[in-house]
Amino acid sequence: MRQRRPVVEELFRPGPDAGEDEEEYRKRMKRQEQEMAPYLIGIVLFIAVAVAAVLMWWHPHIDFHRAPASKRDLEKGEVLANLKNHTILHVGGLHYSGLTLLSELLIQHPDLAGMRHQEGADKRKTHWVSDVANDGCYLQTVIPNFGTDHRQFMLWKSLSKFAKRILPESTVERFPWMKMRQGIGRFALDPGHHLDDSSSLINSRAQVHLFSEWALFWDLSKKVLLEKSPSNVVLSPFLHRLWSLDLETPSPGRFIFQQRHPLAVAIATKIKLGAQMGDDLSLADLIENWVMAEERRAKDIESYFEYYGFSKDVYRILQFEDLLREPDKVLGEIFQWLGLAGEVAVLKGKVMSDVNLKHFKHYCNYLVHGGHVAVDEHHRLVQSFRQRVLAVSSYDLGKVPQLCREALVNQASDLNYTERQEIKTLLAEEELDFSN
Repeated sequence: MRQRRPVVEELFRPGPDAGEDEEEYRKRMKRQEQEMAPYLIGIVLFIAVAVAAVLMWWHPHIDFHRAPASKRDLEKGEVLANLKNHTILHVGGLHYSGLTLLSELLIQHPDLAGMRHQEGADKRKTHWVSDVANDGCYLQTVIPNFGTDHRQFMLWKSLSKFAKRILPESTVERFPWMKMRQGIGRFALDPGHHLDDSSSLINSRAQVHLFSEWALFWDLSKKVLLEKSPSNVVLSPFLHRLWSLDLETPSPGRFIFQQRHPLAVAIATKIKLGAQMGDDLSLADLIENWVMAEERRAKDIESYFEYYGFSKDVYRILQFEDLLREPDKVLGEIFQWLGLAGEVAVLKGKVMSDVNLKHFKHYCNYLVHGGHVAVDEHHRLVQSFRQRVLAVSSYDLGKVPQLCREALVNQASDLNYTERQEIKTLLAEEELDFSN
């Protein structure tokens, strides 16, 4: 049986006029729609023109009918002249190793240019720089960024997890994408994520294009041009060789590799990535990523910089903890190395000396209160990576109990005597294990 429409709906539903059948009503409504269409189109066009006029009046230097420029229009001769007259300082290291802080401190010098939106440039480009934390690898199209921009990351991560569930481990090992070795905390795990001086990307066209893209964000009136990217830790021979093409003078490329304690880097990365992005990464995976990146950097220094006789003036290895402890001294030494006169005082509050402490507390609490499971995990970490870490740095994973004593006992004011003694005893036992 057909149900009647509610009374309210019947009252307010448009319908035929008196004496008008359904067919005539539909034709009349269609004519009204056709008559209204030009007015609606006119209103939309008026609004669009008004918005465009306001924008052009507010930003007269922007061509709104064109896409924002992605590079400066520089000829090869102009690029070579800039390379001859500038030093290009590349800052590299693992993510969350303090690269941004180091760069921010360095560009306080009046003769050192960081990557920034330049005065008079298209303002639509402004957010590009800040959105990527001023990392040069995301402001160019020549060098791969090894998936650290996390585009389509979740798709590939889901496919990787699915593949690992249904396929044997031997099959997964043969296909890098199945092992998910792209992105923050992972990219160095793939040995293929590396460019050296034999790369096919080293050519004059790439040189001009890359410099023109980065020059869009540099103040070329300054002597030193700074570019910061974590991936520079595996790219230094490539960049140094690329900048030397067709130059009669030495390559203008210089490099600062900044290290931070691998445990602090691993914990900071795990926290920053969160459950969605990093749930498949263990602390061991993240420390292995640190180790492989540093091993790659050390091998590049040996096989390229030392092999071809480049002096140590081409690169510096810096520890983040030293920068935090004595920022003025470290910056002064860097400026002197770059040939920059004058000193820059670090602004109060810009540098905090205890940024590692919160990460050590996080790990040490787990180590002290996690029982045998936590202790066994720590033993495996030390046994797997201690010697490899020591081979490329001065960090010693065997001294983590000492760090824990500082983080949990010396810095804690809410522990009673018994709790302090229990923690000291446990850490002393751990320290004794790794000193033998």
